[in-house]
Amino acid sequence: MNITNFRDLGGTRTIHGRQVRPYKFIRSGQLVGLDEETKQELVNRYQVTQVVDFRRPFEIQESPDDRIDGVTFTNIDLLEQSGTNSASLDDFASLGSADQVNGHMLNVYHDLVTNPAAQQGYGRFLRIVVGNTQGATLFHCFAGKDRTGFAAALVLWLLEVDDDQVFADYLKTNEERVEANNQLLDLFRAKGFDQDSLDALQIALCVKKEYLAHAQQTMLEAYGDVFTYAQQALGFGSDQVDALRSNLLE
Repeated sequence: MNITNFRDLGGTRTIHGRQVRPYKFIRSGQLVGLDEETKQELVNRYQVTQVVDFRRPFEIQESPDDRIDGVTFTNIDLLEQSGTNSASLDDFASLGSADQVNGHMLNVYHDLVTNPAAQQGYGRFLRIVVGNTQGATLFHCFAGKDRTGFAAALVLWLLEVDDDQVFADYLKTNEERVEANNQLLDLFRAKGFDQDSLDALQIALCVKKEYLAHAQQTMLEAYGDVFTYAQQALGFGSDQVDALRSNLLE
């Protein structure tokens, strides 16, 4: 399986003792440069029928997902109207300071909760997951860490998975991306970026508990709880939450 930051969220337990079905809800980094064996495994073992790509148009243009027979691909640009929307890796490296990168990442997570395009996008994503009763939905962005990380957390919260498991899954990205991150840092080192820039980039390539906690706090302060947020901001009401649970939980 040559996909970075890939994991099936099956087996995750809710506070009521139910668990997420395997081969239903899968997160990853971008699906670029897949070998034939990986494509076959996605379809035959993981039963992927839907891929949701959260990347921006310039990211997709640079590295379009590999097509897979029998799989529907949907692009949802979550940062379309965001002030933080142009942050490519070069932008992060050129920020050149850890504090600036941290501040930028907190702004991104704030936008993922409050920005209208992100709200429309996550609502659409949830409806795709609910509607895909026949197979698995795989969702990703570039690194599978921020846009994807909040998407995974959002669904797990709606399924009533406790924070310990939600944050553990979120932080697992740092283990899963070590090799890929080192390759990117080598690439930028070879381009001639100085150590401050590489340090800034290193931060941008990792997740921190405080980022997701900031998104959660933003959501709770504005809406009270995840269910009100889903209903009011994402147009995803209690009947749809029930349908989500029916589809994803065993």
